Amino acid sequence: MPGRTTAGKRFAEAIAGIARQNGAWEQWRRDLGEIGSALANPEIRLTLESPRVAPERKQRLLADSFAGRLTPDTLNLLNVMAQRGRLALLPDVLVWFDEIADRATGVRRYTVTTAAPLSDDQRAQLQQRLVASTGGQVILTERVDPSIMGGMVLRHEDVIADYSVRSRLEALRERLN
Repeated sequence: MPGRTTAGKRFAEAIAGIARQNGAWEQWRRDLGEIGSALANPEIRLTLESPRVAPERKQRLLADSFAGRLTPDTLNLLNVMAQRGRLALLPDVLVWFDEIADRATGVRRYTVTTAAPLSDDQRAQLQQRLVASTGGQVILTERVDPSIMGGMVLRHEDVIADYSVRSRLEALRERLN
């Protein structure tokens, strides 16, 4: 699973240092998003990750693929990673950078699981409550899981708040046994 290597984290922290210094969080997010989109192409990803492809060829591929779409700082990062044979770390770098940038800019990401899709009113209410309790920007990712029967399960990083009907029924079953 991408996102947990120490080397990937070091690159992401270096990028975050530059973004912090230049106040360029959103520019780096856009550029890294472009890279993430390119990595979705198996041909590009496999070429960049292959140890059999020369770093110079990888640099040409990067220059051709991103000409005019990335800032010079981002292209420089890619070239450094290519020279060091570290392009396979890009998926990890993208995940780590998102986490670091979220913390630095006050963004909180929540996953809400419900038995049925949220209505616009329910979504707005939940978002307002979360913003009021955290004081920052909130981004919701929604999932539907009919097995929870009702209510919701809210997750932020490693913290899970389970307000589902299923969990309440299971707790009641435990108390009755």
